[in-house]
Amino acid sequence: MSKKNSILLTLSQIAIGGVITVAGCLIYLLFKKFFWQMLIGDGITHGFWVGLFLLLSIGCTYGAIIVGVTEGIRFAGRKFGIDIPFKPVCSGAFLGAPAIVGLLALRNVPWEIFGTQNVVLNIIIPVFQTIAFLLSLPIRAWIMLRIPVEILYVVAIPIGAILGYQLSNIDDAEVNVQET
Repeated sequence: MSKKNSILLTLSQIAIGGVITVAGCLIYLLFKKFFWQMLIGDGITHGFWVGLFLLLSIGCTYGAIIVGVTEGIRFAGRKFGIDIPFKPVCSGAFLGAPAIVGLLALRNVPWEIFGTQNVVLNIIIPVFQTIAFLLSLPIRAWIMLRIPVEILYVVAIPIGAILGYQLSNIDDAEVNVQET
């Protein structure tokens, strides 16, 4: 595949995945607002049942978004003549949003809670601080530009899915080279 087609494939996969993610989020909001609100009403505002219904809503819609994005990415690949396997794409899509959550969490780690009584910690903590700062640098730049963080969540699932099958292809190539 030419470099131009490869870039077009990646951009179309991100676009399709983003549209499916936004549609899934809207379905979640509709599901939560109308269905659960009609079922439990305003009588219950907290507690076990609200938590259970919220967990069911998030679980069902997140699962549907993952499968939808996976099939959307596979569909775009078929249009470009590439057969993309389901499992690595689905695995990558599943880990896309938690990766963004982790990177956002790295911005606000309270490093002072680890203390400085130990010599080993005095050496290791600055190293971890530097690594955490470097890993969260793109997120920090994104936030400093005042771009909504929600956009990251929308594109994280398709980008995770693309990375899932791209990195699985690298592993397959390494195994094939070792076998010969």
